[in-house]
Amino acid sequence: MILFNLLTLSKQHAQTATQLVLTERLATDVFLDEAIGNHCLATDGTIGTQPLYRVLFLTKALLYRRIELLLEARFPGNDFRIYATPVTHVNDAEANRVRQLCAV
Repeated sequence: MILFNLLTLSKQHAQTATQLVLTERLATDVFLDEAIGNHCLATDGTIGTQPLYRVLFLTKALLYRRIELLLEARFPGNDFRIYATPVTHVNDAEANRVRQLCAV
């Protein structure tokens, strides 16, 4: 299992990605953090901030590439930053929910 993270500057993209992941049965629950502070270092050395939206969900590791390709197809030219964190332990109830996700 993995914890899938999608970061974007677009609130609309985050909301649409959330709906897409759920309707495609790629996750059972999706968490959307809205307008968290993104502190970034500019090329000129100054530090700036901008609102960032994070879409976060637990899914099967084998679905990572499928999700990535689906997002690329649905959002061409997006600003997404995508990464996954391996999940080594999860309680039985949550593990059973993830097992029910669509097959690869």
